[in-house]
Amino acid sequence: MAATGRSESSPSTQAVPGQTPQAQPVAAPPPVYPENVQKLLDRFPDCWVPDWRFADGIPTAAVQPEQIVEIVRWLRFECEPRFDVLVDVAGNHWPEREFPFEVTYILHSLEFNARIRLKCSAGGEEPAIPSLTGVWPAATWPEREIYDMFGVTFEGHPDLRRILMPEDWEGHPLRKDFPLGEEPIEFYRQPEGPSITVPAGGDINPTIP
Repeated sequence: MAATGRSESSPSTQAVPGQTPQAQPVAAPPPVYPENVQKLLDRFPDCWVPDWRFADGIPTAAVQPEQIVEIVRWLRFECEPRFDVLVDVAGNHWPEREFPFEVTYILHSLEFNARIRLKCSAGGEEPAIPSLTGVWPAATWPEREIYDMFGVTFEGHPDLRRILMPEDWEGHPLRKDFPLGEEPIEFYRQPEGPSITVPAGGDINPTIP
């Protein structure tokens, strides 16, 4: 076939006189994290920042269970600023996740009035995370509560036992798959004294049995 002298390119790729060429896609810049979180990521590359955001604005990083003790020790004694107060340890249960049992730690720096949050997740039939009691003895009570309510074992805890429920209680009440139901009535005592009857006329007459 004879050449027609027309370009073989499609109309969408043809250059049109006077028209600005289509810009090529540019890679998105790397995310910018708060300074404290970036220091943590630089020191421990296996940590990462979760995709979700938090209304309280506290910088948050997710850590591997096997690194949690080393990380909090570094944050308390070596990092600048040093996070020298353990504010809270809390548990949660997300059944739809691969590692459904999540423990959250909030640390505070008194010198700089700054906070950082760490999230550590575990899975399996018997989820386990190393205990922080060797770094912060104050973790003793909240770790016992999480063990009681969620069934997460804290390895190395000096006294890991139930703290709210009876020792013979079966299951962990704050797990999302814990069965709901009414609490059984263990005892009932008939009120003492004369019974009261209300006749149709409205006068209350005590009836002595």
